[in-house]
Amino acid sequence: MINPSYSLHKLSFSFLTRLVVSHYKRMLLLFLFITLIPLLFVPSIYMANFIFRFYIIFFVGLLLSYILHEYLHIQCMKRNRSKGEIKIELSLTKISLFPQFELSKWEMIKVALLPALLLPIVGLILIFIGNWTEQAFLTITGYIYIFHIISIVPPLGDGMMIIKALFSNSSN
Repeated sequence: MINPSYSLHKLSFSFLTRLVVSHYKRMLLLFLFITLIPLLFVPSIYMANFIFRFYIIFFVGLLLSYILHEYLHIQCMKRNRSKGEIKIELSLTKISLFPQFELSKWEMIKVALLPALLLPIVGLILIFIGNWTEQAFLTITGYIYIFHIISIVPPLGDGMMIIKALFSNSSN
């Protein structure tokens, strides 16, 4: 599959969300269908409530956190650049951004670190609210956001970007 390039200024949060949802549309619809099956066998408000909370964990915790992760990268690049193109690669297991312009080593480090620093803060807030209101699904969602800090471990994309920036000889 050819990955198209998108103008940096065109990449808004809503555009990125539509792009991701349209790419994973069939998988998401299958997921919705499969997770509603228990409601056929146990038609109760408790089962509907359980499924709703599961959806919050999945859609807000997993899907939205990854969209936010990538959008934070884009926002950081937008702050440093007024023009440029970005290729977006969507596969079964990851969403990757490939800027089609040069970044300095410090820009690369900032772009890589931003989601790993901000999403755990969101996670801590969700954990606090979840514990305060005794809503376990919010606490679980918060831990998913905190888990984004692992993205800076070198085998993963952001970690490799930091290593690349640190071992780069030039300022670009």
